[in-house]
Amino acid sequence: MISIIIPVLNEEKNIVDLLKSLSCIKGPKEIIVVDGGSRDNTVELSREYAKVIRSKKGRANQMNQGAKCAKGDILWFVHSDSIIDENSLEIIEETIRKGSIAGGFSLYFHDSNNVFLKYIALTSNLRADYTKLFFGDQGIFMKKDIFHEIGGYPKIAIMEDFQFSLELKKKKGKVMRVKGRIGTSSRRFREGGIFRTFLFMQKMKILYIFGVSPEKLNKIYREAR
Repeated sequence: MISIIIPVLNEEKNIVDLLKSLSCIKGPKEIIVVDGGSRDNTVELSREYAKVIRSKKGRANQMNQGAKCAKGDILWFVHSDSIIDENSLEIIEETIRKGSIAGGFSLYFHDSNNVFLKYIALTSNLRADYTKLFFGDQGIFMKKDIFHEIGGYPKIAIMEDFQFSLELKKKKGKVMRVKGRIGTSSRRFREGGIFRTFLFMQKMKILYIFGVSPEKLNKIYREAR
């Protein structure tokens, strides 16, 4: 069985559409919504479609808490603004059955046809192919025992998915991008300016790689918003 874990915080505008689509996809599954302290109707809306649990705020904390409660032998982490394919569970199961320990989906922006956003999606997918590094909007999935061997998502303020991918690469086993697609929202690019936001995200990755602390990066991120 696949445990689908969705960290949320004030996502009443997006969560129902995602949960409805997840409820309809074929395959054994459980849906877990992990709330980090929403002040809107996210929790109430989610309860109709999923198991809802509470967690300390912070995406890493929430995903780890969801994994702790998960009953499936495969974990799939999905962002609340994602658009998923109806055959996603079949793709995940087949990928694991053929020997992979983890993977992610092919990214696209579901709410924009902007050429530069298509370039961003393309390069994100190529990065996943050649470096085996995934970000959370690509719908990272893995065997549950591998997740626990790594120690879960690192409890850092930012870049937790990037660091998790780095740790995942150290494990013996195949990590791959699957052909199935997952849509993500372009809202943060549109709000901050597409090219400006892209450059800022590259800056954050470079600073992290060169050793700038997650705490300092989080401060930079908050100030930029």
